[in-house]
Amino acid sequence: MVHKQDNEQLMAQRLAELQSLIKAQPQLPHNISSTLLRRFLHTTRGDVAAAQRLLQLNYAMRNKHPQIFIDRDPMDASSQQLLQVADLVPLPGLTPENNKLLFYRLIDHDADKFNFTAGIKVFFMVADCRFATETDGRLSDGEIPIFDMAGYTLRHLTKTVLSSLRVYMKFVQEAHPVRLREVHVLNCPSYLDKVLTVVKPFIKSEVFKLIHFHLPNADTPYKHFPRAMLPEEYGGGAGKMSHLKQQWVHLLQQHREYLMDADNWQLNKCKKGVTSSSSSSSSSGSGVCNTLTHSLKTLEID
Repeated sequence: MVHKQDNEQLMAQRLAELQSLIKAQPQLPHNISSTLLRRFLHTTRGDVAAAQRLLQLNYAMRNKHPQIFIDRDPMDASSQQLLQVADLVPLPGLTPENNKLLFYRLIDHDADKFNFTAGIKVFFMVADCRFATETDGRLSDGEIPIFDMAGYTLRHLTKTVLSSLRVYMKFVQEAHPVRLREVHVLNCPSYLDKVLTVVKPFIKSEVFKLIHFHLPNADTPYKHFPRAMLPEEYGGGAGKMSHLKQQWVHLLQQHREYLMDADNWQLNKCKKGVTSSSSSSSSSGSGVCNTLTHSLKTLEID
């Protein structure tokens, strides 16, 4: 019990330190919740400096690509259609290794209804909603995305928008406040090689090693995570996918204003001109401007 209290006190101290650093940086939004900051600290194992760097890169990327991360609405036509076509659902509970399962699949296999960029936007809206609603309880040590490729065809592959794919891969591998443990791809089709030809150039080699590919109807996934944690449709005990999804759709609706409010995500422009009374803080802010500018310049993929 004492050990737990010590850990909580230490995390509170680090959270206060990170909050102080953010207040000294006029470019970052100053209304970032303690819940979200705790997520960044948890991802960096309590390293305040690393959490600050991750936070800066996260917001720099958001502002570099506002069409995905800022100009968004979970209730607009493209998002609503995507939610009719696909399930993007964080599953309840944690694995015995304290990891979170995230499940993604197509439910309408008509490729003409599939909007790749809308899928990317909804993916990040669900993630932002999840990070904003995490309680003060135990956070997952890692994340395990599960992609079910059933119904995914070569026509779906032609819908891939490479610019959106590049942003997605860059963000989840470098700026997302999660620790990726494994990635599982279920019901792999015979043309998986063609899919990999498109996506593999954007995946870091160390991340690609985390991906496990499974044939249709294989039991191999359950060597990595409990089948009982999956929805009923997959032989699990988490409930029906439609019910699990509806809970997240409701959360997206509840947090629509939060997701759409640009003040929560936009960087403030660096102010030019310094008064003598604020020269010290402005000097600090200038350093952050340089850091953010450098981050922005290094985001391009060759």
